[in-house]
Amino acid sequence: MKLSNVMMALLLATGAAQMEAQAAKKKVCNDCGMVTDVRVTERDGEGSAAGAIAGGLAGGLLGSQVGSGSGRTVATVAGAAGGAYAGRHVEGKLNKVREWHVTVKFDNGKSGTVSFPNDPALLIGDKVKRRDGTLVRG
Repeated sequence: MKLSNVMMALLLATGAAQMEAQAAKKKVCNDCGMVTDVRVTERDGEGSAAGAIAGGLAGGLLGSQVGSGSGRTVATVAGAAGGAYAGRHVEGKLNKVREWHVTVKFDNGKSGTVSFPNDPALLIGDKVKRRDGTLVRG
């Protein structure tokens, strides 16, 4: 009788150890997942002082061609101000900024999006891992 009790205890201990090992294997990687979407957005860049200066000079030059006396001075100032604004705006339009937004469905069931200033070369279906605020293939 005592031998069967020892055998039963041994079987239970072995089964518990196997269940623990299986549970350890099934742990979810919270930073692992799969790319579900990649979007590229484009927005206007920043205009610089160079664009404003060039626009201001052009606007001032054109404004000085209008009117005479104090009217010419007002037109020159208005042309320079309008030209500076327009020059900065045009430069911003010419310097478009692209951003890549990669959406990931993580193994723990959560989703998240990471933005990149350059093409991350990730495609829908790629396996990735979140590391230091970015995504790496994994």
